Amino acid sequence: MKGRRSHAAALLLALGCRGGSAPPATTTSALPDGMAARAGSQLVSAATVERVAAARGLAPRAAADLAVADALFAEGARASLPLGSAGSIERAAAARGLLEQLLREAGQAGAPTQAELSELVRERWVDVDRPAAARTTHAVVLNDKPERDAAARAEGEKLALAVRGATTDEELLELAKAFKADGFEVRAEALPFVTPDGRIFQRAEAGLRARPGSFDVDFARAANALQTPGELGPLTKSGFGYHVIRLDERMPSAIVPAQELASLLAPDVLARRAGKARRELLDKLRPASAVQLERSVDDLLGRVKVAP
Repeated sequence: MKGRRSHAAALLLALGCRGGSAPPATTTSALPDGMAARAGSQLVSAATVERVAAARGLAPRAAADLAVADALFAEGARASLPLGSAGSIERAAAARGLLEQLLREAGQAGAPTQAELSELVRERWVDVDRPAAARTTHAVVLNDKPERDAAARAEGEKLALAVRGATTDEELLELAKAFKADGFEVRAEALPFVTPDGRIFQRAEAGLRARPGSFDVDFARAANALQTPGELGPLTKSGFGYHVIRLDERMPSAIVPAQELASLLAPDVLARRAGKARRELLDKLRPASAVQLERSVDDLLGRVKVAP
């Protein structure tokens, strides 16, 4: 009965109370085995009363009263709702109950394992296992031909001299884009944060967000060797060519201690366990349950308005 105050229950309550008539008197009579009460056509089992008592910490009598109230709401809804509506609400409530049961069973499976925690840490590293990082602006003389390495380096040194006087990241970009390398392409751009091992992330509305891919490790290490915003590093070689790197901002590390990870990530672990159980259950049910769609389903769905 936990969650009884959901939208569906609220609807049943309103419908069950429609009319303002006094509730019928309670009578005592014989019931089928295992049943504790009857409300109209609804039977309330002793097992249901037991679950309510355990979930809400109530005495059996109080739990029985709640179970009977639910049954009365359902009876009122069946009498008041259009044909078929009560069944839809019941199916939604049953589905929600099943999902809550899967979540409870996920918790009963025990504390998060190291493998489960490690998987989440890999995915959420930017929040729980982030090394110090550097945000930079750079200009690079591009070269992918080893035989032209000496010439590319010479142009890189010229580029470094050309941008030496830059005092802002915008000025470095302007000077680099105006530089004409002899036989090489020059690229200049502002970059997101990069960790020493090449992982990248950026600021977002909700905080920090990891980005897919990674940067060249030689570049990443050179960027993180810079300590003072505005500092220009020495000419750096990477797999892409020769870089001039300006440090724009340093980001301190954010590493959650191992002893705190389990409690922090436990809700996500349980949600994943329950989600996996749900998918496995659906895979088992689909072959055994025929699903029929309205022939004009595509046309009907095309009329659905999705809120922005």
